[in-house]
Amino acid sequence: MNGFFDLPKKKVRTVIGILSGTSVDAIDVVLTKIKGSGTDSKIDVLDFRSYPVDKDLKTKILEVSEKSSGFVDDVCRLNVTLGILYGRCVNKLLKSNKLTSAEIDLIGSHGQTIHHLPVIEKNFGSKSRSTLQIGDPSVIANITGITTVGDFRVADVAAGGSGAPLVPYLDYVLFRNAERDRLLINIGGISNITYLPKNVDQNSISAFDTGPGNMIIDYLMLKLFGKKFDRDGKISAQGIVNEVLFRFICEMDKFHKSKPPKSTGREFYGVNFSEKILSRGKGILKEDLIATVTDFTAYAIHYNSKRFKIDDVLVSGGGSKNSSIMKSLRKYFNEMNVLKLDLKGVNPENKEAVLFALLANELVSGNKTNLKSVTGANRNVYLGKICPA
Repeated sequence: MNGFFDLPKKKVRTVIGILSGTSVDAIDVVLTKIKGSGTDSKIDVLDFRSYPVDKDLKTKILEVSEKSSGFVDDVCRLNVTLGILYGRCVNKLLKSNKLTSAEIDLIGSHGQTIHHLPVIEKNFGSKSRSTLQIGDPSVIANITGITTVGDFRVADVAAGGSGAPLVPYLDYVLFRNAERDRLLINIGGISNITYLPKNVDQNSISAFDTGPGNMIIDYLMLKLFGKKFDRDGKISAQGIVNEVLFRFICEMDKFHKSKPPKSTGREFYGVNFSEKILSRGKGILKEDLIATVTDFTAYAIHYNSKRFKIDDVLVSGGGSKNSSIMKSLRKYFNEMNVLKLDLKGVNPENKEAVLFALLANELVSGNKTNLKSVTGANRNVYLGKICPA
């Protein structure tokens, strides 16, 4: 079992984190060395690789994520297919670093979110939220020969939470500050924020999804320009914000105005939402359409941040590489210090993969890592399921 029973005794562990986000552009794999646990965790990022997702596979994943085109047999196949793919990506990382599986203690894999239902619903006599991530950790463990932790969100859902967001735990461990009130922004397919007031403790963190990140931008880029995303924000920089369309999006988007705790996903900001924007935007220059939805991403983040007293704004995620999003954030946050996160070896590109390395390490250390004030859970729980190799 690759030293499975010795894991809790180790004070320093070599842990790999895997992330496949809602944009489904790439599989991010990070190699870390973690000393200690909890707020004493010291994370050293040793290597980070991003492996592109095959175009046809991405299309299939997006298809099964939509209610109109998702079929249970496809979900079943992808659950194993993605597990194999994640395992192969880990093996590539090991080969690049001339490491063997015996030198790795643990893998933490988020999996691929297929559906997320953060609102409590009645189902056959019970009330619950639900979430589903695929890419089974047992398959990863088998392919790599390394104990793998996965399925992190369901334990929080079982305790009455929404299972999201999880990033705030990493934010709390690494970026709390005794003298500065900090806002951490993560822009993936969806945008979320973590507010860490000075001298914050685990029970006083505010964190939630704010609205779209790259999701709508990516969809419109594919439909209008045949490109997967707006590289460095160059297309949106050629356009101007259409105020009429901007107001339409503000009125249509009820989520960004809703009160936390809250989380969202492709179920809200997917094809239907984006197609309504395209329909309303007929006759508007393509570049202006991209500029408008890009600006809205930043607007929704700022709208949800106005309640906080902020000294520093630290931005991570794929959206931090979009110069137009960063420009809009600086506009909305005015003269505030808006910076790309790059601290303690954790940067905008690797941050979420590092999170799942940390969460895996925390589970084998015996630490509960959901933040009930953030997810709405009724108690703190252990996140993840351990699959020995």
